[in-house]
Amino acid sequence: MDATTFRDREHSSRNSERATPFLNLHRAPVTVAAEVSVMILYADPVIAAGLAAVLGKSGGFVIAPTPKPGDIVWGPLAADVVLADYDAAMRLAQSTQQWAKKLVVFTNHDSEAKICRALESGASGYLLHGVGVPELIEGIRSVCAGGVALSPLAAARITNRFQGKTLTPRESAVLEQLMLGLSNKAIARRLNLGVGTVKTYVKAILEKLEADSRTAAVIAAQRRGLLP
Repeated sequence: MDATTFRDREHSSRNSERATPFLNLHRAPVTVAAEVSVMILYADPVIAAGLAAVLGKSGGFVIAPTPKPGDIVWGPLAADVVLADYDAAMRLAQSTQQWAKKLVVFTNHDSEAKICRALESGASGYLLHGVGVPELIEGIRSVCAGGVALSPLAAARITNRFQGKTLTPRESAVLEQLMLGLSNKAIARRLNLGVGTVKTYVKAILEKLEADSRTAAVIAAQRRGLLP
């Protein structure tokens, strides 16, 4: 599978939101080794092979051996960068913290909760499927040099959290009731709240999710991964 075929396959299978241009937050000039070793940990063998082919043909990359099933991963990082799917990345970050700072998550999971969990676990990169080959390469090299690599949508999710647009626990509870289509009175009874209080929570939810209706708020929350 060559670089063009892999890129076309990814773009055709992802929606336009996930295929947005890449944003690299580490803009300072960096110096990296001429040859970067990359370990690919991906459950889907087709995607893993495609990534290996893309990096191999791009020049400047060496694909490092991956641990065999059942191997215990510990000690010094056996590669400059680890490119992993979400589940593999989380297992690695939680079990081998010294590897996390060289970890790039490459996934189609674009929910706020998953992105924040990955970055809080120590990952330095979060790229969504659909990213172009040049941007993928730039992201890997940036992380290798100690920088950060985020797709635009991932960066937006993080911005939402730091701008205070994350829902409070009580707002999340009210949102779950909105998902069920309940009225304010019904929500008040279920959560043992006053109707006026529920209205206040609903208004805050609409503002934080930039929604003009209760239905739009539920849809926005589902897109951001804020609902179970």
